[in-house]
Amino acid sequence: MDYKKNMKKSKIKQKRRRIALVIIILIVILIFYAIFHARDYKKEYDQSDYHITEYYNADLRAYTFVIQKEEKTWTMLLEGKYHVKKQRIEKIDTYESNDTICIKPYIDKETTYPQCLKDTTQIDYHLVDEDMKSKLDPDLWPSFAYQTQTYEKIDLKNIDENTYYIWNYKGFYKLNNKEKTNIPIFEKDIYDISNVAKIKNYLVIPDYNEDYYFNKSYLLNMKDNKVSTWEFKDSLYHDGYMLGTYKNSLYYVDKKTNTEWELVPKNKKMRKVGTSKKEGRVRNNNKWEMVSMNKLVNEPTSFQTPSVRNYKIDGYLYVTYPNSEEQIKVSSKSIKEIVATIKDKVYYIA
Repeated sequence: MDYKKNMKKSKIKQKRRRIALVIIILIVILIFYAIFHARDYKKEYDQSDYHITEYYNADLRAYTFVIQKEEKTWTMLLEGKYHVKKQRIEKIDTYESNDTICIKPYIDKETTYPQCLKDTTQIDYHLVDEDMKSKLDPDLWPSFAYQTQTYEKIDLKNIDENTYYIWNYKGFYKLNNKEKTNIPIFEKDIYDISNVAKIKNYLVIPDYNEDYYFNKSYLLNMKDNKVSTWEFKDSLYHDGYMLGTYKNSLYYVDKKTNTEWELVPKNKKMRKVGTSKKEGRVRNNNKWEMVSMNKLVNEPTSFQTPSVRNYKIDGYLYVTYPNSEEQIKVSSKSIKEIVATIKDKVYYIA
């Protein structure tokens, strides 16, 4: 009898030990999760006579540093994964020349660049004068050997790793380091292609052979340069605009018929998502929002996607970063239109 009681007590103790071990493991996991899990934060501290406000945006995987001294402010962006260590700036060097002050923040194992303030406007370090350039790291100013090629009367200088599609009034020139090709689509000259849209591997081109409305689009497969035709079940008017893209769909507002269309080139399908009797919808910061068709028709808008760099044309080209309203001047040229942005590269028409 005593033997059975002892066995029972031993099993109860073992069960309790297992439960305790599971609880300990769960606590350790929660502690590690709390320490290493990426999350938004704001941290203020002082370094090298500067006051720093450090932000991390977990969704965008980016740090923003607002660095202040007296009445001067510099804003710096650093993209990258969440780091357990906060107060990441370890040292700041200062350089002065005429009306410009540049600072060089140092962060362990990260590449950083000078942040420059001309009078009260922050400018990209490429825009500083020659005297300031002589004070900064000479490796910032590599010399380039420009190689000019000519294709179809277009002068090409040092094409980078990207592929470019240039409209030639009847189709596209496709240009990259390995390929230079003419892709014809129309027989007559087309001057306005504002409703051409890119989605996944396709360029979707309305039928500009028709003057007022179109009942088909051309699909240019950017992988193999092949052009196919997509016949629509309904006609769409050219007097409209592309709202944006989401997953495999692009969204078109037909102002003439008060309709928002979802177009799926991959499957060659289309459907109405907004009408005069039904609200349309837009993507705003990764969420769908319902909007009246009257507003979409009379106040053209576009999908808004969170970005670590938000570019704006105000005579010149400026950029802002998350958690900061400071505008940084990135070009001294007069910019008319931004064509595309790829990470820290901006393609524009001057």
